[in-house]
Amino acid sequence: MRRIQRCFKSLASAGFFRTGEDNNLELLSHGREYAKLLQQHWIRLRPLAAHLDVTKEPINPVNIQRFSFPQSQQFRNNFQKLVKDHPRKAKCPTLLKHQSTCPAPTSNSLFGVKGPTLHLTTDFLVEPHRALEHFYNMQRESKIWWMRLSSNPSRYRIVPCDLAEDLNPKDYQAIDIRTSYGDAGEVTVEQLSLVRVVDDKDFRLPDARTGETVQPTVIRSVIELETATCALLLDGCDHGRDSQSLLLHRVLAPYQCGIACVESDSELSADLADLGLHLKHVLNHAGLRLSEGSGLFSTKDASHLAEHLLETDMLGIPYTLVINEQTLRNGLMQLRSRDTRLAETIHISDVPDYLLNIFKN
Repeated sequence: MRRIQRCFKSLASAGFFRTGEDNNLELLSHGREYAKLLQQHWIRLRPLAAHLDVTKEPINPVNIQRFSFPQSQQFRNNFQKLVKDHPRKAKCPTLLKHQSTCPAPTSNSLFGVKGPTLHLTTDFLVEPHRALEHFYNMQRESKIWWMRLSSNPSRYRIVPCDLAEDLNPKDYQAIDIRTSYGDAGEVTVEQLSLVRVVDDKDFRLPDARTGETVQPTVIRSVIELETATCALLLDGCDHGRDSQSLLLHRVLAPYQCGIACVESDSELSADLADLGLHLKHVLNHAGLRLSEGSGLFSTKDASHLAEHLLETDMLGIPYTLVINEQTLRNGLMQLRSRDTRLAETIHISDVPDYLLNIFKN
């Protein structure tokens, strides 16, 4: 637990979140930026889904119960939007994605989140005779997605949920995808629920294979964005290395690259500053996210450079370009990695393509 408390303090000092009473977390500027990138990454997941409008009005907690959601008005409205606005996708199997706010965050054993929270919901409408097959496939896909975002993929596990005695396992299934932080506790990052809908004349779709009209079974995935964001930030901080750094997935890092100018000759300082500004323009134009502020750090002291690189590590910045007077002479610079803390030599002509290729993989 002490290790996790140190992570809380490090992330708070770096401006990702602040800790209030009862370990309730509130996202700050860097944390909100990371949450926004995670949200965009979720939107790109399962790209064939029909994307519906964001529900701005807070949803009624009664309507988001684990198995009662098919009776909610929100679910019915979303189904009607699918049929009306996305007729080509109104076949089994199909996917619906929608977002809605919830005033009451889900509690977990490790921390709470200050509400309201944003729910990222995916509804998978599937053929009833293949429902369990789709459910197991979705479990596997979701777990792999979380593992790819993690600095420690072994944290994630699928946990079956106990059903009430009056629920038939053939009609209802539920699992949680949880991430573990040892003795400190676990956090549920995604909930998957299967509900077999019966005898509902207003809820029918044609089978994409046979054309026969069927009553879809619904598999719902719910991700609480703020809770998942805090869990991934803790994951990136809790890595057991000797020194503090934040090992965020490089695609989701709020800032992907920084530029550090090391001056040793005052006569060339203006030229070096101009080169730094040029590199900043090139990286911005390429769509790479530069570190906060100007994105450009200058120093004449090697110890100041080392301190700056430690700060960029705690912000989760994957790479820093280090330029000096040698760069002015031959175009060579250092590309320093957050993960390895090693630097490789690249040429100015490799920027930005070399970096873009790294972030694509």
